[in-house]
Amino acid sequence: MNKSIFFKVFLGLGFGILFSCDNTTADPLNQNKSNNGGSGNNGGTTITGPRILEKIVVNNIIQEEYVTDAGFLEKGSFKDESAPNTYFTGNVTYVNNKISRVKFVSTASGSLTYDFNITYDSNGRISGTTAINSLGTVTVGSNDYVYTYDSAGKISKILEKRKMPGTSNYIGFVENALTYSGDNISKVVWTMGTMDSNGIPDMSSGTSTTYNYQSYDSKINPYTTLPKTFFIMWSLIHPANFYTLSANNVGAFNFVFPSPAPSVTAPKTYLYDSQNYPVSDQTQAIKYVYKAL
Repeated sequence: MNKSIFFKVFLGLGFGILFSCDNTTADPLNQNKSNNGGSGNNGGTTITGPRILEKIVVNNIIQEEYVTDAGFLEKGSFKDESAPNTYFTGNVTYVNNKISRVKFVSTASGSLTYDFNITYDSNGRISGTTAINSLGTVTVGSNDYVYTYDSAGKISKILEKRKMPGTSNYIGFVENALTYSGDNISKVVWTMGTMDSNGIPDMSSGTSTTYNYQSYDSKINPYTTLPKTFFIMWSLIHPANFYTLSANNVGAFNFVFPSPAPSVTAPKTYLYDSQNYPVSDQTQAIKYVYKAL
């Protein structure tokens, strides 16, 4: 597969699913223990105390589902809109109670597989990630990820350096540059381009998409009940999902694609329980279902 085709495969998949803070990567789950005083609704069942997001249901169809055991995430599944009745599932492996590997596999025939291996520094932050990408049974590329943190310890940039299978030379890059408003991600600029002969990104070659996340509330983002590391890996595949790393709930998306594609704006609304967790949107078509811990 040549470089142009490889980039197009990734770009097409990256826009396939548009919708499905403290940026440390502590595992196991953030159990929100400071919010134990009241009750929450879990599909009609009252929850008192810590909880974890179990599924998101839209018009009675499961869009996302998270399988946990003893407070640890085992796998997360997302509805794959590229084919009927298919899901994209990330299976999680731990070493010393920290996520060391996430392998995303689609049930759609011939779909891409992303296999991430994760390392941490002495502060418990992600220090590096490698990934092998496959199309069906064929390996189509391997990636190395470099993380940059700001003075507050939040991820400010993730540089993905791409290699063709069986080679050691980098052929291109993807950069995600993150901007924050408090503990919420307000913007991500996703740029894809080539590298020079020294393996340095050539930003002048880049094509960018901007993801704006607006109008956050002051309530609890249900994704914070699950490990951030998992959603960092998921966002590397689908950068529209970087909002899942925020502390609060996003009120609107605005995605600005390369010309001539039009920008996309979409609002989000919520109804909350007494513990400040979202339980539905205002039309009650979307349901957030939790599991007691």
